[in-house]
Amino acid sequence: MLIMLEMVQTAGLGLALLFLAVLAWGLRRRAGVREPGTPAVSVLVAARNEETALPACLTALAAQDYPPDKTEFILLDDASTDRTGDLVRAWAERDARFRVVRLEEPEQRTVGPKKRALIAGLAVCRGEIVLVTDADCVAGPRWVRRMMECFEPEVAAVAGAVRSRHNRSWMGKLTTFEGVVNAVLNAAVIGAGGALSCIGSNFAYRREAFHAVGGFDRGARSVSGDDDLLLQKFKAAGYRVRFCFDPEARVETDGPETARAYWSRKRRHLSAGKRYAPHWIALAGLLYLGCLATLLLAAGWALGLHPELRFLAGWGAFSLGLATLFHRGASRLGESGWWPWSLPAAFLFPLYFVLLQPLTLLAAPAWKGRSVTMKAAA
Repeated sequence: MLIMLEMVQTAGLGLALLFLAVLAWGLRRRAGVREPGTPAVSVLVAARNEETALPACLTALAAQDYPPDKTEFILLDDASTDRTGDLVRAWAERDARFRVVRLEEPEQRTVGPKKRALIAGLAVCRGEIVLVTDADCVAGPRWVRRMMECFEPEVAAVAGAVRSRHNRSWMGKLTTFEGVVNAVLNAAVIGAGGALSCIGSNFAYRREAFHAVGGFDRGARSVSGDDDLLLQKFKAAGYRVRFCFDPEARVETDGPETARAYWSRKRRHLSAGKRYAPHWIALAGLLYLGCLATLLLAAGWALGLHPELRFLAGWGAFSLGLATLFHRGASRLGESGWWPWSLPAAFLFPLYFVLLQPLTLLAAPAWKGRSVTMKAAA
């Protein structure tokens, strides 16, 4: 049994080390010299019962330095029951760049709530580029410009970073660090020529390309996947995708303040994993086995069931490589001060991965105060 576990760990973590080498190469790749462009852009903001967060979001959008004649902000009021509708209509009345689309509750839900809102926005938007963010996000004044600068002619989609705004509590620091890690991994995969994931609250794509790949048809009924599944579709269709490292392209959001809120958000985000491309599912499965074998070997040693410490060699090499990747990627993103977190987090990654990966098999929880159970379209 011990020998079998060691073999599984060696294979799994060996594959992980190879994957880390590819990611490190992806982070080192630099995009070509960009010619600043100003394509027409439609910023879509889906909002449901966001009267508290919306003012900061809308104020930040109004302050964008992008040409007004090439900018429109489409505010998608997703059947809100608070003052969200009044707020977005007031902004639309005083700023011609803002438009409002009101959605009512459907009699039967056949598509994820956010996807439904985005589809409504895509039906009326006029921009060549669609840039998506959330109602609880705040962007800097050059956010739109920096994201648009990444759209070379052959690029269909650009992913950006999202950072938790408040990180004084332990939960805040955890979610902020996790956001940096996710951005680094997403950027590295894209830099290496792949497409795994991105964050839907800072994601841009060509409207024409969206329709060319069939929109949200794969996983449309999932509550999540308006970002990562769509990114994978662009790549599978032969389009180029990019990651924008510029710190001015980053948006900030309020992270979960409690463990329960964190758990709920994590379930929602990971629920699209079962719809990922087969090669990503296979890679995750092999990595899962390697991490699980590592934990079982560690538990056996701690309980005195075996004296061998060979398992620490692969674990240590993987941890050091992952921590170095985190640190270098964070530096490119303009993030600093995370090195003390990187090595402990990398060392604990097998436990984190083994605990969270099964969430991809679970249904997403209730979202925005309503059930997300959906039926197949007739």
